[in-house]
Parts: sequence; structure tokens; C-alpha cells
Amino acid sequence: MRSAFKEYRAVRVLSADPDASELDGGEIWFRSDTSEWRGYDGTSFGTIGFTADA
Repeated sequence: MRSAFKEYRAVRVLSADPDASELDGGEIWFRSDTSEWRGYDGTSFGTIGFTADA
């Protein structure tokens, strides 16, 4: 399992989702046209949501 904390990768800002053929799985980016955090798990794209602490 890859850990973003160990890899110290910079987050990309994109205006559209990248082509799946360019991704390995485990990538995240900020999509500027929709103001959403997005990711790819190796098989599908998804929006990353956050819940406020109680």
C-alpha cells in the first residue's frame, strides 16, 4: 500500500480529470473547474469529501 505521507508528493491542480491511462492508482488532485478534490484508485474516479470534526 502506498502512503502519501511517505512519498511527499505535490498535489496537482487540473481543470479536468486526467486520462486513466496516465494514472497508476492512488493519485489525488484538485479539480479547479468544479472546486473538488478528486482521486483515482486504479479502477475508477471519485470525489473526495470531508466531514467537519464534531
